[in-house]
Amino acid sequence: MKVLVTGAAGRLGSCVCKILEDQGLPFVAVDRALSEGGTYPVEIADLTDWQACKKWCEGIDVLIHLANHTNWDSASPEQLYADNTKMNMNLFQAAANNGCRRVVFSSSVQVLDGQLPIKDRLKHPLYLPYLPMDSDMPAIPRNSYGLSKQAGENALKYFSETEAMTCVVIRFPLMVDSLIMKTMVENGGMERGNPYDGFTYLPFYSGAEAVVLAATVQLDGYHCYFVASKDNLEQRPAIDVIAKGLSHLPCKQSIEVIASLVDCSIVEEELGWSQPKSLKESYEKYHASKEVRPY
Repeated sequence: MKVLVTGAAGRLGSCVCKILEDQGLPFVAVDRALSEGGTYPVEIADLTDWQACKKWCEGIDVLIHLANHTNWDSASPEQLYADNTKMNMNLFQAAANNGCRRVVFSSSVQVLDGQLPIKDRLKHPLYLPYLPMDSDMPAIPRNSYGLSKQAGENALKYFSETEAMTCVVIRFPLMVDSLIMKTMVENGGMERGNPYDGFTYLPFYSGAEAVVLAATVQLDGYHCYFVASKDNLEQRPAIDVIAKGLSHLPCKQSIEVIASLVDCSIVEEELGWSQPKSLKESYEKYHASKEVRPY
């Protein structure tokens, strides 16, 4: 099996490549920027260039596509949408043309209840349809970044149906590295104020584990997953968060017993992924790792 990893120089991409390397799986790593300190080469690639995408997709069996603009405000709305959708379609079509049988795509919580183009979270309205958040939630994008991710998801549904490709979308919440985890442990959490995104988060290493599982386990057809830690950024009990800001939402579980604002049971069942249960657990796992790169 030969894997192409885009966005390989980023924090999620570097963790994915490290796992692939540890498992002895051959891969090609590309990014728009060079990676420093890795034990594998990262090639420079402009994924908005159709000819470049055709070249990089030659002979691959699995495409792990993590390369997009990184956030809803990392570029102007029109540029962000144009770049993301162009590189997505270029890669998906090139992969299909070259006989690639599986695509794993990095989507975002911004598809579920995206940030409006305002900086103040406290002014943000709530659009979540129910609790706990899960992999079945409908898309409710509120910015061009979320729209571009939704377009990528829809494109993969198309390729799954028309090309019989296995296409896996993983919607990620705020991703945190070791430095953020350290600060959260020391401060007892991260104050966010407005729970419109469920205060969800996930360590980079755990997200990378989900990506590699999505690329390697037995799956067919189209799948969309939402992955997040069981606890939340503010390190408050789920029932307290609901009572303070989300009590108007319908809940799929009894309010009295709900232990988390996110339900990852589908991901755990279908991918065999282990949901991090707490910030303490995640931080300890980071320190127990021999990995030098800060994630």
